[in-house]
Amino acid sequence: MEIFRFSRVAGTAGAIAAMLTLSACGGAVTSGGQDTQKTAGSCKPEDVTLVQSGRGLENEYYVSIDAAARKFAASKGLESKYQWIASDGDSSKQLGQIKSILAKGGNCVVINLDANESSVVPSVVKEAEKAGAWLVTQWNKPDGLSPESSSAHWVAHMSVNGVPQGYDTAKALFESMGGKGSVVALQGILDNPPAKERFAGLQKALQEYPGITLLEEQTAEWDRTKGQNVTQTFLTKYGDKIGGVWTANDAMALGALEAVKNAGKQGAIKVSGIDGLAEAVKNVENPQTGYVATTQSTAAAQASYGLAIGLAAATGEFDPAKEPKEHRSFYLKALPAITSSTTSSVPDPADISKFNLSDIWSQTGDPIK
Repeated sequence: MEIFRFSRVAGTAGAIAAMLTLSACGGAVTSGGQDTQKTAGSCKPEDVTLVQSGRGLENEYYVSIDAAARKFAASKGLESKYQWIASDGDSSKQLGQIKSILAKGGNCVVINLDANESSVVPSVVKEAEKAGAWLVTQWNKPDGLSPESSSAHWVAHMSVNGVPQGYDTAKALFESMGGKGSVVALQGILDNPPAKERFAGLQKALQEYPGITLLEEQTAEWDRTKGQNVTQTFLTKYGDKIGGVWTANDAMALGALEAVKNAGKQGAIKVSGIDGLAEAVKNVENPQTGYVATTQSTAAAQASYGLAIGLAAATGEFDPAKEPKEHRSFYLKALPAITSSTTSSVPDPADISKFNLSDIWSQTGDPIK
């Protein structure tokens, strides 16, 4: 998911640390066992407010998320009850927005949350539980914390396994380099699980390609401008030693590609990304750009199934506390990497028409362990 991350606003870390001191003691979020909670919803569908929380609509991934979420809301006759909120990369702002919405909407609010940082999740869960609302989280959560061990109102957590994404795009990058040479790597926000998983995929590929050397890796925090700046620094430092740039998402890859162009090395230095942005796919389609691989976007599934699962919980279609573990924390079904030979078959990232949304678990893949 594509996932884009922006730099944190000054002071966020301190504010989040203070909130977590109050809300995450002992590793559990809930203040009582699930047997003391109301664990099945009773809202009428027309009374439900659907909320999609992400970063900002200046990013194509979130444009697709919002579009897919609106399509889902419309399919349920709830388009007027749908709300998009942008955190703009500020975890304190994201928590404040959610608290305000919960204060107005109470137990019939469904939130599909792409948390800015893992550290904000316990506080959001606490607020959702207090309001009796229904929360589905995407991508980020603290290690060791999960819906099934925390709160029935934290209905589910879904993500995309980043290891094969990082691995498949790294292999495509290395193959484009003839299996030899040196690369640099751009990581996402380091406490984000997808960033960790995608980098682990790169490391797995490096073990299989002894002719490839990783010169250096740095975070560019999922951001295009930072991706360009960090790549420029690498180019200044390493010059012609760099044969490829592996990145953990397309935003940073597109920034890296711009730095490569400015250095007059487009095509000579290969670039890979992840997330399937339209601009990235267009570059992959043209071998002259040197952009050799990305992955398909999961925006449509993240938005529509996240809201569908939350809505089903809110209206009592199922009791989260009684669902098996693999329905509470799971990866979506894996999608293949995109290379120049497969760009013509890439679906619209906001298209939900081919999903079986009457079966809310139809896109469930492996459980998150």
